[in-house]
Amino acid sequence: MKTLIVDDEHFVRKGLILTVPWKEYGFDIVGEAENGQKALEQLSAQPIDVLITDLTMPKMSGFELMKEVQQQYPHIWIVVLTCHQDFGYVVDAMHAGAIDYLVKTQIEEGKMEEALARIEKRISDGTRHRQLAVVQKASCPELILVPTRANGRPDAIPWPVSPTIIPIEQGCFRIADYGFYDVKPLHKFWEDEQLYESWIPVVCESAPEKDFMTTKEWVAQVKESVFYRFRRDLPSPVRFQPVVNRSLKGTEQLEKIDRLFHSLHWIFDTGLFQTWIQLVEETEPNSTYVSDKVGKFLKALSAINGAPGGLDENKSVMEQRNWHELLQSLIELRLYLQQRNFPEETAIGIYKAILLIHDELSENLNQENVAQRVALSRSYFGQCFRPIAGMSFHELLTEMRIRKAEELLVATNDYIYSVAEQSGFQDEKYFSKVFKQHRYLLPKEYREKYRK
Repeated sequence: MKTLIVDDEHFVRKGLILTVPWKEYGFDIVGEAENGQKALEQLSAQPIDVLITDLTMPKMSGFELMKEVQQQYPHIWIVVLTCHQDFGYVVDAMHAGAIDYLVKTQIEEGKMEEALARIEKRISDGTRHRQLAVVQKASCPELILVPTRANGRPDAIPWPVSPTIIPIEQGCFRIADYGFYDVKPLHKFWEDEQLYESWIPVVCESAPEKDFMTTKEWVAQVKESVFYRFRRDLPSPVRFQPVVNRSLKGTEQLEKIDRLFHSLHWIFDTGLFQTWIQLVEETEPNSTYVSDKVGKFLKALSAINGAPGGLDENKSVMEQRNWHELLQSLIELRLYLQQRNFPEETAIGIYKAILLIHDELSENLNQENVAQRVALSRSYFGQCFRPIAGMSFHELLTEMRIRKAEELLVATNDYIYSVAEQSGFQDEKYFSKVFKQHRYLLPKEYREKYRK
């Protein structure tokens, strides 16, 4: 595969070219460029199969280069170069069309082989999918519509031809003979008609058995694909590869995902964070499992004084955050949590304490028993808690209990005394007093106001 390397740092380019065993994995380095403009000149002068590019460069950024390459040379596979501190950009690059990434520090550490093998496999798999798409282009690929709003009607869409519309599970529809043979014109039609506000189009890369297409399992697969691949900020049709006999995800991978996440060391270690993201995207665990896990972390740690806003926002079922949105919020909160001048283990201990408080709000919690459970002495725990959390243990406990009460007041019809108990207040009168001190309304008044 003819490969072009683009990076504004001369020594990075030379290090990549001279020290990495490219040929062992089928890559042939045929050129290098110091910026995006030079890269485009080389692309016009010679055929290229793989582009490896930095993201932050003068004159033309890696993102701008990617956009030009995708428009002019859509067959080229794009891999991005990154430093650990720039990893937030990589997530955007992957969703914008890059197939993988290389970390520059791996060059010095001699750890490029695993990444090269992974990239070579993705290119091989992608090439097979492209070849299959060419064979199938003679007919419209299977299209599934997933609703983003309740009570949508696909027959109200101004299709270019009259399609066959078949209702299936959970408000979804299967569409046949709808007049588009490729994803690009389908996307343009969806944008022009502003259909992304109501429907997510899911294009099946290969047609499964017809009987299987009507099952709950198959629709669940479609929705899982939407969760991991659809972006509201950059909407486009979701490509979906059905699996008729879908085996259970490997428990070993799921245990590793759990173990990495619950350690919280990924907050400070970008390499671990990258590994966790890669494991999730390769394994694609159940979306409810991922949403609950990440959502709970965002909700609990957003109670820290000064944390970025909007991390714990409640949304309707149709608007539940997808993987990209959860990941962006996680990246934002992670960068904020790193800004603590305390030893990593101490900060992690306090963050684990906050998660523990969130999980057990209705229990009789106090500073001593929480400190003991996160393996910190009571005095050191008290000394570190306010500088890290921005408030005392008691203040944060009260704030989290008030937030829990707010949710229950708006989302349920529970009696006030029940809301108080579930939020960790044992006395209804004391609960009402504290709630009014913090929200300037009595619980009943709050419920009436925000339900309206």
